[in-house]
Amino acid sequence: MQLHETMVNNQGVHIHVTEVHRDLKNKQASLVIIPGLSESGEDYITMMEKLSPRHIVVVTLRGRGQSDSPASGYTLADHISDIEAAIRHLELEQFVLMGYSRGVSYQLGYAVQNPERIQGLIIGDYPAVHTELPTGWVDFFASLPPWRGKKLSDRMKTSALQALQRESSKADMWNDLTRLTCPVLIIRGVKPHPGLSLEAVEQYKRVLPQARIVAFEEHDHNLFEPDADLFVRTADSFLTSL
Repeated sequence: MQLHETMVNNQGVHIHVTEVHRDLKNKQASLVIIPGLSESGEDYITMMEKLSPRHIVVVTLRGRGQSDSPASGYTLADHISDIEAAIRHLELEQFVLMGYSRGVSYQLGYAVQNPERIQGLIIGDYPAVHTELPTGWVDFFASLPPWRGKKLSDRMKTSALQALQRESSKADMWNDLTRLTCPVLIIRGVKPHPGLSLEAVEQYKRVLPQARIVAFEEHDHNLFEPDADLFVRTADSFLTSL
């Protein structure tokens, strides 16, 4: 599997985009992945391998991984613009859009603005709400154990985390989801500390009646452990059905 890596210029902020199987673009449903809060394209290489052969793109949002970390510009709209810049650069007309954790709010923010482009959605354990990060959140988040084998200081600069917290504000997207008529797969963890409550699941059912909801009984919010292949099988089945 050959990785293609590109830096996309979004009004002076360079966004790192990882891509595989370019030759399959427009021959099947492309998959565009929006990672979780501190994640980057590197976290999804194994998944890309396991879902191959398929045209897959991972957009590393600003402040993460190899993307630029500007001093400011971390609002919901700024993150959505990173996705828009990547899609425009790749010249994708239609695709399946996947988001995980806080990446879901960026995913859905883009989707409701561009419903005609969305062939399907994979929503990973998060409600349709962009949350406001409270004062003290940076210290709390930095105190957590390494995520998927990498400590936070190797993922994001402290200045980017501080700007992310400072510029965050709540945005409720539940009613906007009614614009979406595409197939939807929602995956939630069941063990303690899931990102998606049962109440939020019911809200998804109300606004996205076409959604298929899958619960991973042995997983918490981390949908990729202890069984990464379960996520791959579930996503692959959904993609194949489109």
